[in-house]
Amino acid sequence: MAFLDNSGDIILDAVLTDAGRQRMARGNFKITKFALGDEEVNYGVFNGAHPSGSAFYDLEIMQTPVLEAFTNNTSLMKSKLVTMTRNNILWLPMLKLNNHTSNNTRVDIDKFTGGYILLADAQTELAGATTRIPNYNSGILRGEDASFGGDATNHIAIDQGINSTESGLSFKSPLSDDLVETAFLIRADHRLLQIHEISGNSTPAGSDALVNQFVDDDGIASYYVSIGDGTSCVEGKPGTGHKIRDGRQVDRAARYSGTNAPDTFAQTSEAFPGPLGSILRIYPRTSMHVRQSTALFNEIGTTIPSGKNIVIEDDYTLTAYKYIDTLINVVGVTTGYSIDIPIRIVKRTS
Repeated sequence: MAFLDNSGDIILDAVLTDAGRQRMARGNFKITKFALGDEEVNYGVFNGAHPSGSAFYDLEIMQTPVLEAFTNNTSLMKSKLVTMTRNNILWLPMLKLNNHTSNNTRVDIDKFTGGYILLADAQTELAGATTRIPNYNSGILRGEDASFGGDATNHIAIDQGINSTESGLSFKSPLSDDLVETAFLIRADHRLLQIHEISGNSTPAGSDALVNQFVDDDGIASYYVSIGDGTSCVEGKPGTGHKIRDGRQVDRAARYSGTNAPDTFAQTSEAFPGPLGSILRIYPRTSMHVRQSTALFNEIGTTIPSGKNIVIEDDYTLTAYKYIDTLINVVGVTTGYSIDIPIRIVKRTS
């Protein structure tokens, strides 16, 4: 991997993936779609007060080196450029992990801040030979066990909304329909994870496997979920009344009206202070390779450093384990906004 000099002429650097080379060898290679991105650009270096005048305001941006082309789609083109038909959009919504205890979605706040710890197998989930822990601490997810019990974190929620209160914006303000994400693309390493939808009511009792649409040549599985697709993954924006599986219904708009102390509700359950969009709810489970073997942990994993114990529950501390760090990438189909969710898969070694 290297950077290309961008101080002179525009450079086009293209490489083919393994699938592209195979199709070229067969004589049926044809580009039908493409996407544009500006992953390397830091717009924060725009200098509107440059002493040499307006021609130099964006000079540093224009001369920023660009990455040499490479074929790993999970590392490149995370934030694709999109075209908006309206020219009066002042704020664009973003995606954010919902980190509220009241929603059972809080991330780990001890040894892996900002992400989730996924226990690899049943042996790792047990405190002893046969002792099942009924209640896990925040940020701990069960990789194999199909039931959650009273876990502090029982799924991952990615909220959409506007992270601003400027010009009187609030969570009570409606988000324009053309900015609401009605579908999401989820990518995860197929060797390590399988994405599930949560099942049950407001406190889920289990999960059901989603069917991926595609596994690419890098082993990355893609899942496409949308409102009304029969799964419980995507909830519409407040006030839509969109019903999802098991009879649950989005009632956030009702919670934030009348005498229900709406400000308190928002502070304890919402990820954004501004207008609210949809919610994606998922649950990752470990693959059969991760559960039944240590091969991947030996190949790409890390042995626990001293003092990095994981408190699964007050009476169960994991002290000897290996771990693999990976990401789940989520992209909103409407706006193209992308977010990476850190996942640490841990496997007990003694």
